[in-house]
Amino acid sequence: MPCIIVRRGDYQQYDRLYRAFGSLVPVVWDRRRTPRPTDGDAADTRREDRRHAPPASWVALGFVVVDRPMA
Repeated sequence: MPCIIVRRGDYQQYDRLYRAFGSLVPVVWDRRRTPRPTDGDAADTRREDRRHAPPASWVALGFVVVDRPMA
């Protein structure tokens, strides 16, 4: 099932997306509390293969559509 994840604190974008698509798919806030680490960040301990550039819609629009596996 698809899901729309909205950048934390962007209330107007969340409201627009929820009104437009909330009856069809879940619209949720980004759960991360800290900004995404940069590639040169020494404190970044995530695995190398998980580091990807954020999707273009996240950078430009403040949201991303993901396909969640059914539970």
